[in-house]
Amino acid sequence: MSNGASRLHYMDALRSVLMLLGVVLHSARPYDSDAWQVKDQARLPALDWLVSGIHLFRMPAFFVVAGYFAMYLLIRWPVRDFLRDRMRRVLVPLLATLLTFNLLQVRLVIGAGGDAGFLQGALLPAWVDGQWVSHLWFLFSLAVYFALAAMFAPYLRRLADPDGAVASWLRGRWALPFVLLALVATPLAVVAVGRLAGPGWDEPLLGSASPAELLLYLPGFLVGMLLCASPELLDRFARRDRLVIALAVSGGVVMLLTEGRSDYAFRTANFLGEGLVRWMVVRVVFSLFREWANRPSRTFAYLSSASYSIYLFHHVTVIATATALLSLPLAAGMKFLIVLATASVVSLALHHFLVRRYAVLGYLFNGRKPVQHDVRPTAAAPEWVPPVSPAPGAPESGSAGRSGGG
Repeated sequence: MSNGASRLHYMDALRSVLMLLGVVLHSARPYDSDAWQVKDQARLPALDWLVSGIHLFRMPAFFVVAGYFAMYLLIRWPVRDFLRDRMRRVLVPLLATLLTFNLLQVRLVIGAGGDAGFLQGALLPAWVDGQWVSHLWFLFSLAVYFALAAMFAPYLRRLADPDGAVASWLRGRWALPFVLLALVATPLAVVAVGRLAGPGWDEPLLGSASPAELLLYLPGFLVGMLLCASPELLDRFARRDRLVIALAVSGGVVMLLTEGRSDYAFRTANFLGEGLVRWMVVRVVFSLFREWANRPSRTFAYLSSASYSIYLFHHVTVIATATALLSLPLAAGMKFLIVLATASVVSLALHHFLVRRYAVLGYLFNGRKPVQHDVRPTAAAPEWVPPVSPAPGAPESGSAGRSGGG
């Protein structure tokens, strides 16, 4: 970790961009071919590719970055301080958004609840099937991962001991292949455990992330912790070369050859091919940000704080704007741009003029006790706010009501 501080610039920049990509993804959802909370008759096939492309790498990369910063703080802070700070940063904004913006979202999508009333006829069903938590499901996952990290802190801290056996192994040639193999094989493990666990495996816990999602993204979080503990492993992970490109192409070919085949062997190959493409793309994304954004930047320092608020606020704005455009005879591409621009501007304005300026709103929607209005660089000790998001690409493998993707 001797050079860890210099790496935090590009990690923080990557976190911000991953979160903001959630706004792009959700703005496209009313106009792609899959079911969502608001669907317009106008469709644009290109948006299916956009949504799939973002899903492919966004949430896996997000949880790796989350694990990196969790480890960074865990080896520097007492466990109690780590847990208090991390839970405040995820649970306070989660509850604040659920009780404000997401309540409005439930009203827009489900309605008043009819004769049963809003509480029983709309809010309760929305909570059960995940529509109330919606795009905030990943905050619940982070809370679980932070609790696990605190529980196993003494063992995790040993990973950062440069003289330890694990650190020595992480510097070896086989560490990265083993890590990548584990990541690529994770979806298969999730499917296998799901067959044993039964139908509740994909159901949201407390209206949030399902057990399947918790297991699916946990390895990425753990790998992020390993990358923080071992700069040598990070150097090899955040690298793009001919082998990385060749593996990504190979995975893509396997996906094409096995797409739509129901045989178990072909489905297994398809899972592995997709996983190979996903993690090679994540590695390329890491390498690009390390090359292009590994320096102090006032823009990324500002976005580091703003992107969290923007993500919390944008979803209901997307739904409201897309609903307002349903009856207008505009092309899907034009509607998508209008929704994206509206959600971005409204969410940024709420952050800039309210969350950034008023301490109570900064606490509620950024989880900070805060108070500096000036933008601060994050190189020395990052004040990390979780990236979104959904989460992946995050598959929309949870409840049918989930907005998808984090």
